[in-house]
This record gives sequence, structure tokens and C-alpha cells, in this order.
Amino acid sequence: MGCGNGDNGGNGGKGGKGGKGNNQANNASASAEPSTASAAASEAPSAANASNPQELIVAGPDIAASLDPVQPLTSSYLRLIGAGEALFKVNAEGEVEPELAEGATETDATTWEIKLKEGIRFWSGEPIDADAVIASLERSRKLDVQALPFLDDLRLSKIDDRTIRVQTTREHLPVPLNLSYYQTIIHNAEAKQDSVETMDLSGMYKVVEFVPKQKLVLEANDNYWGEKSGIQRIVFEEIKDEQTRVLSSLSGRSHVVLNVPVTSLAQFGGNPDVELVSAPAANTQTVYLNLRQPQLSDVKVRQALSWGLNREELITLAAEGQGEPVATWLSSNPAYAEARNAVYDKFDRDRAAKLLEEAGWSLGKDGIRYKDGKPLVLRLMTWGGDKALGEALQNQWTQLGVKAEVQHGDYSLIETARESGNWDAVIEAWSTFGDEFALLSGQYSPEGSANYGGYNDERTNELLAELEQASDAKMRHELALRINERVAEQAPVLSLFPRPQITAVSKSLQGLAPHFRQFENVVSAKLAWASN
Repeated sequence: MGCGNGDNGGNGGKGGKGGKGNNQANNASASAEPSTASAAASEAPSAANASNPQELIVAGPDIAASLDPVQPLTSSYLRLIGAGEALFKVNAEGEVEPELAEGATETDATTWEIKLKEGIRFWSGEPIDADAVIASLERSRKLDVQALPFLDDLRLSKIDDRTIRVQTTREHLPVPLNLSYYQTIIHNAEAKQDSVETMDLSGMYKVVEFVPKQKLVLEANDNYWGEKSGIQRIVFEEIKDEQTRVLSSLSGRSHVVLNVPVTSLAQFGGNPDVELVSAPAANTQTVYLNLRQPQLSDVKVRQALSWGLNREELITLAAEGQGEPVATWLSSNPAYAEARNAVYDKFDRDRAAKLLEEAGWSLGKDGIRYKDGKPLVLRLMTWGGDKALGEALQNQWTQLGVKAEVQHGDYSLIETARESGNWDAVIEAWSTFGDEFALLSGQYSPEGSANYGGYNDERTNELLAELEQASDAKMRHELALRINERVAEQAPVLSLFPRPQITAVSKSLQGLAPHFRQFENVVSAKLAWASN
């Protein structure tokens, strides 16, 4: 999971080749009980904050439980708050840029050379050279399950102090992209990363205080090698309760509040002191179907369920209008926006009804469709913030004659149901940004760990094999589009819209830019206090 809903939230490395890959789960559930920090956040702005404009307060639904970057999710919070850096980063347009690296060159089909920037160093002053980078990544490979999808196919060796050779197990692997994920942040492998006094990273801010699952306090790293921010101190607080988080923003106590729920948008209307920053996340709200269930093994039934979706209405009812429809899974990735309306280019209830009739499901007098005397039943499991979406889907499918039932509960119920096979449909949102083969094979190859419903299509498998061997970016893009469209036609999953990610930002602050991966793009050197 991750630090909240959407791609800000969810980044556990799941899916991919052979059940690995770099799919990233999204949508962490929010507790109904506020933490200690959340109780404090409901108070008026603190005297310290009012008298010390250098202190930036950031609030999110979750913060780290550990300081060690190899522990679950820790690296995402460290990168979000400006403490951690990787060799590369991704800009708002989806382009990979150097961070600690100066650049990278693909020297042959399975080899890259990465050149490090000059003068980069850890908080301790220790140089970040090839040995230090390799030691960091090898420690992550060994100890961080979430890092494995990005490192497992890479073999690292030193050419000289500033140059690293990376050999890959498959051809034309996009190594800079793999090494841009937050799980690959560079840390001093020789240091103990379990306390504020001994941890050693490279970011522009150093952690000076830490209370697990409550707060991180950071101060500017005076010895930072790169461009520095004018903000001297940051407090990152965990506020699980959504409404408490909203009130913390509206009261002026918090300058940046992550994961504002769409149900609270009206509270910000007309507020002169806060603006909402939003960019569609690179993930897709998706209904995963269990193709092992008899009623869902028929492709016509699955296609009917997709044609019968009014995605515009779903966005209005379940996301307060925050988003745009996508009819295919990969199209929430900004590089594949052209596929948003592929296959299911409109809401067509008549076409859906015809497909159900062709599949043998006839409409009964009670408004429910029957086949061989049995009703067409679809049990949909939802969790976290997706209850309203589940109910909206239920209403639309009921109008098709589907006896749709919604069960809303804890995510563990979904996991248990999947293990037993006793499920029809679930809603999840996975990241669609990354190496195309790892993403698509994780979702749709027979061994993919996010292929929950047992999709096994010969043509899709052939296209995946071609994608694995594709020799250039243009060919990979074209093959990914073909796989994406083929999957949409076969409808093992139903794509809806990117999960909304909304951040409330005080107008006293400037420089926070919207990003499809907002969860790791909050604190930067561009942040500054607005001039009065």
C-alpha cells in the first residue's frame, strides 16, 4: 500500500513478470480513529507555527513506522518529505530525469552505464560514489521486498568511482525508470538506519525527530550538494481521520494536506487561504472479475458489464466529478492517454442488453436476467473509500438486469475471498506507470500476481512475449497499446477512471506543483513562502 489513497498512496510492489513486476497497489484504508497527532491537528494554529514562518507543516493519512528505507513504505515518506533521493526521478510529464545520477547510456541490448554527479554526498559528508550506490541498492535488494521488482533483473558492478555498469536479464530494460522508484532511494549501507542519530541519506532535509506513526521533524541539510529550499524546518504529521485532516487545512494549522477526500471538497468552497491541487493519478479504478465463476467465464457477459457502465455518472456519484473516464486499464498512464476511449467509446445499455441476450441471459418479470432458471448474480466487494463507487456500479448493473450485491468491508476480507476463490468482483487501483512489460504481465499473464481473476488468453500471451523482446521504445509503445486493447476487448477487468488525488495547499506557500505521483513529489527546492 502506501501513504494514502491513490498514487500518493499506494505503492507496494506487486505484480509483474513471474508474479513480480512493478505494479503498485493503491488505496490505503483510513482509520476511523484519529491518532495522537490528529487530535492535535484539530486545534488552532500553534503559537510556534505562527511565530516561526520557516516551519512547514505537512499532514497525511499515514507516515512511516520506521526510519530504515528498506522497511515497508518508509522510503516513500522519506522521498515525499525531501529526505531521500534516488539515481533518477520522474517529472510531471512522465519523463525520467537524473537526480543523483548525471546520466545513463545504453551501451548494448543488456548493458547500461550510469554516471554519477560530482560532489554528491550523504548527510554525514561521506561521498556517494559507485561503491556506496551499489551497496545501497544491494542492501535494498536483500532486505526490501518492495524493491525487488525494480532490482531483480539488474546486476551492478563498478567501472570507476563515478560510473556503474548495469547488466540486465532481458533486453532493452528501461533501467533509469526502474531506478527512479522510491524503493530505490540511495542510503549509506554502512550506517545504522534505525535512529535519527545514525541514519544517513542524501536529501536536502535531515530527520531530527521521529515518533513512529505520529510525526517526522526535519531541518535543512546545510551541507546539501544541490539546490536548497528557503524553508528551514518541516513537520510531517500523521492524521488518519479525513475530517480532522480537512479541518487542519481550513484552520491554517497545516500548510499541505494530502489525500483530501472528494466528499469534503465543498468545505473548501470560497476559502481565500487554501487552494486545491489535483492531477489525475497514474492508476485506474478497476473492477477485477473472477473468470473462474460460471457467469463470468463468458466474454459476452463481461463485455456487457463494461458497455453498460456510464463512467461519467460514476465519476459524478463516486468522485464528486474529479476525474475523466478511461475505458482501458493502461490509459491512466500519461504516456498512453490516447487509449482512454478505446473499445468502449460510449455508454451503450442497449448493446449491453443485446450481448446478455446472446449469452442466454433473458430478462424475467422481476427485472432480473435468468439462464437455466438461475439469476445473473454479481457480488462486488469494496473497501476503503470505494463504498459510493460500489453502490453506483450496483445501480447501473441492476438496470441491466444483473442482481448486483455490494459487500463493503476491510481489505482483509477481499484477500481472504481471493484465497478461497469465493468472489465475483473486487475494486482495486494499481499504478499504470512504469516498465510496460512488467506492468502488463503483472496484470494479465497467467503467472502475474495481480491477475486475480485467472485471465489466460492465447493472443494476449503472444503479444506479451513480443513485448518482452521489443527492441525500441516505439515498438514497446505500440505493443503495449495492442495488449491494452486486446484485454479491454476480452474484459477480464473493467476500467473506470483514475483515482482522484487532491492536495490542499496554503496560499502562504508557493512552488508545489501537481504531479501524477504526488506521493513522492511534495517537498522540493521550489517550495517557498509566498511574498506578502
